[in-house]
Amino acid sequence: MKKIASYASLALTRIFILFIAFSLLIIFYQSSSNLSQLTKKQPSDTTDVNYKYWIDSSNIIDNKNILDNISLFKQTTPAEIPFALKDQTYWVLVDIKNTQSHHVSLVLFADNKLLDVFKVYPIKNNTIQKNLTLQHLPFHQIYPHINIELTPRNEQSYLLQIRTDGPPNVPIQLISQSTFDLHILTAQFLYGAFIGIALLMILYNLVLFFAVKDKVYLFYIGYLLSAFLIMSSITGFGYILFDDFFNQQIDKYLIPLHFLLVLFLLFFTLFFLRYDKQQSITYRIAITVCFCLVVAIFATLTLEKVAQATVFFSIQPLVFILAIYLLIKRIRGNLSWAKYYLASWIPLLIGAAIQPAVLLNIIDYSFLTSNAFLIAIIAEVSLMAFALAERMRRNEQDKITNIAYHLSSGIPRKSNLETCINNLVQQKYNDFSVCIVKPEHIEKVALYINDEMNTQLFKQLYGKLSSLFQYNDAIIPITDKQEKICLINHTCFALIIDHHVDEQPAEMLFESIQQVVQENFHITQVKLPLTAVIGLARFPVDGDKSHLLLNRALIATANAENNVLKWSHYENDVKDTTQYLFKLTSDLKQAIKNNTLMLYHQPQVDLRTLRVCSSECLLRWQHAKEGFIPPNVFIPIAEDMGLIHEVTFWVIQQALHHQKQLMDEYGFNHLVSINISGKDISSKHFLARALDIIEASGVASDKIIFELTESASFTNNAHTMRVIEQLTDLGITISIDDFGTGYSSMSQISHLPFQELKVDRQFVENINQDKKRLVIAEATVKMAKGLGLEVVAEGINSEEDEATLRKFGCDIGQGYYYAKPMPLEEYKQWLTSLVQGRVKTPLKGEYIPVEK
Repeated sequence: MKKIASYASLALTRIFILFIAFSLLIIFYQSSSNLSQLTKKQPSDTTDVNYKYWIDSSNIIDNKNILDNISLFKQTTPAEIPFALKDQTYWVLVDIKNTQSHHVSLVLFADNKLLDVFKVYPIKNNTIQKNLTLQHLPFHQIYPHINIELTPRNEQSYLLQIRTDGPPNVPIQLISQSTFDLHILTAQFLYGAFIGIALLMILYNLVLFFAVKDKVYLFYIGYLLSAFLIMSSITGFGYILFDDFFNQQIDKYLIPLHFLLVLFLLFFTLFFLRYDKQQSITYRIAITVCFCLVVAIFATLTLEKVAQATVFFSIQPLVFILAIYLLIKRIRGNLSWAKYYLASWIPLLIGAAIQPAVLLNIIDYSFLTSNAFLIAIIAEVSLMAFALAERMRRNEQDKITNIAYHLSSGIPRKSNLETCINNLVQQKYNDFSVCIVKPEHIEKVALYINDEMNTQLFKQLYGKLSSLFQYNDAIIPITDKQEKICLINHTCFALIIDHHVDEQPAEMLFESIQQVVQENFHITQVKLPLTAVIGLARFPVDGDKSHLLLNRALIATANAENNVLKWSHYENDVKDTTQYLFKLTSDLKQAIKNNTLMLYHQPQVDLRTLRVCSSECLLRWQHAKEGFIPPNVFIPIAEDMGLIHEVTFWVIQQALHHQKQLMDEYGFNHLVSINISGKDISSKHFLARALDIIEASGVASDKIIFELTESASFTNNAHTMRVIEQLTDLGITISIDDFGTGYSSMSQISHLPFQELKVDRQFVENINQDKKRLVIAEATVKMAKGLGLEVVAEGINSEEDEATLRKFGCDIGQGYYYAKPMPLEEYKQWLTSLVQGRVKTPLKGEYIPVEK
């Protein structure tokens, strides 16, 4: 459904883009035909006009006594009246004389919609007449003006009273009626176009948000709404759309709305450019700036408009600089995907610079400059439609890339190989092989390097192998880009060999592959003397489906590890082994269902008091026909066949059932230790199921130890880390099993919330006969104790081993020196034979449970 919604959104985007492009053509054509006529500001060829002004900074003079100050008026032109960002009243005297022999219709017009006072008083016989303006009407709020009719050779005088604590510039114009009408028509057309595009963009982005759930569309909607309210106030057209109270509120909070505009713009920039995906220092700095803008919005609410404007116009350039820096940083070296977004900044910056410059009298007023920001917003919003469309197209392309390629390395995924095999089968290719190339011992090497180093290693090998196969026609391309290799399981390369054109012996090809791997198996400056193991499965002999060929090639790779030549074909007798494994899987599932598996207990002894403090539960399977099947055989089967979780939950349930018997019937109060694999604890439903079993058992959480294996497999898994923390909070002891081998190493588990560390038996057995083991065991124990951990040593087989581990500071011992693993009934008898729960004469002191 998401894919369908994504394609539908992309189609909607293309239709919308065509509509926007068509609308822009109409706007450009209509506006350009009118602008040339609007450049003529005053009818100087038909009238003589004289201007004088005086500024009342105290705001106490009114129309009744203004004539007493007429001597203070100064001769000027409209552009030279020193309007300033102050709360003061401007008095302007305008004398107009019709020099023509015909009637003239004029309009005295103040092109500022944010005036608090605009009154025009006719003067006749040195007497001020009644105010001519009708400020209560919406049209006069938008266009403060009066109409003037001059008969031939007639002369009239008008006194203008102007006051504003908003934008200071008040362009006063005396223009013909036809020019005024054209001014209104063009302004209405521009604003109408802006409203139409803005509303359509809001609806369009809302649809896209619900379709793809991307927050970037919400931020752009916020930006559009802020721009819509700001332009409604600046142009005055809000008085047509909204009631007086709402318009008054918009005018009152005009500067906070400007803050909101740049805030949404900055948020949009961050999310449009995907900084939120990386959580880098740049992203955190930008988010801090956004927070500061929010604080500034609330802080400026207490200030007057003049102070608000001063603060905003000081901050706005800094925000724009930050946004441009974010843009340049992201597109550096890859401009194509954000070219429209980059282009949208050009009109925005020009309009944002012209608007305050006109309002502050830095740039001369004209119809074009006074509406520069509105025109810029129209252009910017329109270009953003193209930018969002391009972003959506790129997102779709990225999704396809993510499906086909590994994100970190750019190496083709297994899906490419499977598609190619299916195509070959459909095309009746009847002789090809799937070849798996695996760097030798890569799982062990991966324990000592981080993900970045591992990725670089495989990218390096991929490049060299690709060069080797570039001109080899026997290797079939698996992607549209003619790539011939893919990465599977993050450890193996796979390719397809076409035997129809394969002219060289297989041995030569495999030797070439092994030579390339051996020469390029580098980690930083270390060159490891390792080669590759290679497995081969042939179509149709070894399988007629892609998954069968891949699986059997992997089996052949495993067999190749024990082969002198390090390569192997899939053997036919493996088929019999496969059937056997399937039968074992079925039997294992039945054994879980019928409770025919068994749990053995091996005691763990506190080395200070020699009291039994816990037991480790070990799973055993006595098959009805096959006899005893060791765990290292059936546990991997359970993992491969998806039964491992059922096995684990069965073990937890049985172990806690045993623990309950030991506590209630025999009074033994020690702990029970249960093995949990990385696959188990990473499971989505592990925690809930495990807690249900624990609650039903009646065993307290602080009597349970979970020994975690394969710790490297979940150290970077946020979900698993939360599960471990929740288990710890419940009182369950978390132990790291088999430290020093397999997946466990201090670099991998250093940030896990665990309390116990278990040293593997290979470092403990016969410790006094092997100096290396002695040094490793001592260093491990002391390191763990230095971290405040409790240390368990398994594999203690003698009194000398015990004494040595106790000297190192080890807390708990486990091994054949104390007891072998036993069934529950035998374990009960062993426990009852102890003297006060101790295995022999104890040292001084009592056993103290480990602190959780």
